[in-house]
Amino acid sequence: MNLSNTLFNNLTNKLQLDTYLFEKEKVYVENLRNRIDYLKKLKEQNYKNLSVAEFTKLKQEQHINQDLMVMYIINISFLKANTTIHVSDIKGNIKLFYSAGSVGLTGKQKRKRRIAVVKLISLLIKKASFLSNKPVAVHLNNVNFYQSLIINKLKQALFIKVIKSFNQAPYNGCRKPKVRRKKYTKKFK
Repeated sequence: MNLSNTLFNNLTNKLQLDTYLFEKEKVYVENLRNRIDYLKKLKEQNYKNLSVAEFTKLKQEQHINQDLMVMYIINISFLKANTTIHVSDIKGNIKLFYSAGSVGLTGKQKRKRRIAVVKLISLLIKKASFLSNKPVAVHLNNVNFYQSLIINKLKQALFIKVIKSFNQAPYNGCRKPKVRRKKYTKKFK
């Protein structure tokens, strides 16, 4: 009886999470529709009556509205001795920056990727309340095995539009230096 109750509870929790994510996505689609309608109205306006300055201003507004598909970029990097995460807008201005040291990890603890990533993502979600209703791009640098963990954690709180993975570490590493032979000298008696 208890097993069936726990299974039922797990299924209902997952369904509630899925419907919640579906509702969030519905809001984003409505926002995109509003932007499309706005652009259509701008095209319908008669540009002949506008001055050159007003015309260029309208064109810039159209360009800005088209770029609103992704509002912020979250960049997660695994370095040799540290783990960093930073949030920037689409123009490249950094809004937040955290490293493994900012969540209390020191020394060799910073290289423990699972612990560092989980703590950094939870800190990011707490501090970055401005990301909650915005479409976000995620850039992952040298994140091999933890990619699914990171994406699942971020999906729970954010609307991820684009995911890009940049693995800069070579598959078989750099060429090792040539091993020098030792010189043997005869000792004379």
